[in-house]
Amino acid sequence: MDYLLLRRQENLSEMEQQLKKAEAAQRRKVQIEKAARESEAEAIRKILGQDSSRKKREDKIKKRLDELAQEKAAHEERASTSYIRTIMGPNGTTVSFPIDKVPSLFDPKPSGFLSAVSNVTRQFRSSISSRLHRFRY
Repeated sequence: MDYLLLRRQENLSEMEQQLKKAEAAQRRKVQIEKAARESEAEAIRKILGQDSSRKKREDKIKKRLDELAQEKAAHEERASTSYIRTIMGPNGTTVSFPIDKVPSLFDPKPSGFLSAVSNVTRQFRSSISSRLHRFRY
């Protein structure tokens, strides 16, 4: 009888061990499936996150380029109205300036100005020549 009881306990313990092994295998299987689902979800989140961050980055770059273009256009407009610009290139040097800032040396001289200048030079010459005559020996 003791032998049968012992045999049953061994059988029971074998069955318990098999049951425990099956439960452990089931837990491992569930754990692996759960890890796979989490990994898949993480990959999806990462892909979506990268797409959105890439899109944000592209939008930010595009916005910055637009701002730079606007600033450049505004600067060009200001430069064309208030600055003299010199450009040295392979074809030579180009100087550009706005019409309202054109130097007066490009303006045609009034005829009265020329006659006034010639009168001054004549008077100066005559005064110098008269002084020189006084000091001649």
